[in-house]
Amino acid sequence: MKTVTKFGILMFAILFSCGTVSAQKKKAEVAPPTDASRFNWDKSKLVPKLKKLAITELTVNYKLTTTAKTITKEDRSGGKIAGARVTAFLEFTDSEPTQADYQGITDHFYRYFQKKLKENGIDTVGWSEITASEFYQKSGGEEGVKEDSEKEGGGNKWVSCTANKGKVVHSGMTGFAGGKGKRSMEFADQFGTAATFKVNVDFADVMVNLDIKSTDRRDVGGGWYYPATTSKKYTWGVHAQMMVGDQENKELTYIWANKGWPEFLYQWNDIPVAGEYAESVTEDISKARSGLAKGFAFRKELDPVLIQTTREKYIVAARNAVERWADAFVARAVQMRKG
Repeated sequence: MKTVTKFGILMFAILFSCGTVSAQKKKAEVAPPTDASRFNWDKSKLVPKLKKLAITELTVNYKLTTTAKTITKEDRSGGKIAGARVTAFLEFTDSEPTQADYQGITDHFYRYFQKKLKENGIDTVGWSEITASEFYQKSGGEEGVKEDSEKEGGGNKWVSCTANKGKVVHSGMTGFAGGKGKRSMEFADQFGTAATFKVNVDFADVMVNLDIKSTDRRDVGGGWYYPATTSKKYTWGVHAQMMVGDQENKELTYIWANKGWPEFLYQWNDIPVAGEYAESVTEDISKARSGLAKGFAFRKELDPVLIQTTREKYIVAARNAVERWADAFVARAVQMRKG
């Protein structure tokens, strides 16, 4: 009886040990999220059928200032509402990148993207064929370098650039209509699935949180009262790393084919790009050049953060960022591919 009991205990220990090892192995085998997983395409009908892609537009916004905002309301009846924002500013310690520099990064992005598509079994269409098409010729927008390529809004500032100095073929959150819609279908009949790409290259990851607590005025009698109070607690952070993802202001990648409904292709989150490019990160605005420092004097926000780098370091980091985006896009398309 003792022998049987010991044997049973031994078997239980072995099974328990094996189960634990197996569970640990399965847990260890769970891969961390990849860049490709950041694309929110689970419901796409077009991407799984993607065999040929015509890039009719590739527009990149290069951020120069980036702002994170938050608005918080107390979780109680009549609770107070408050907001906070933090802005990071990019400054070049030697010389500002020129429009030609941004154009060079964007054109490299286009060529690299085309190359990665072909390497993974997705055929592409040459730029000369796209620009010669009736669809492109009659699309809105003018080709060439725009004098107003530097733009500002919502606490952000950026330089906009299109690959090959091409047109902005699509904008907004609606599809093509009327004659343009018909021509887009004819274009897809001729060349296959087509898309206009909108990508944002940011120089920092900025976050801000806010907790707010308040009490109402309370009378305690005898002419005494406790006044209303409000306290706010901020938590914020800035990481000087390149981030690449969807553009802001409702400008998103748009894809269509000769059959099926057009789609907008979203990202869950920006893709962080590892690697140091910044020479300094500081809240000491006195270190900023005079032109930039003047802009801080009247800003109603938490302390701004200044990120400084050289022109060459930024260009290298931005090229790396757009390559990472192209790698992730193609990887996700391959994952969703149907035979």
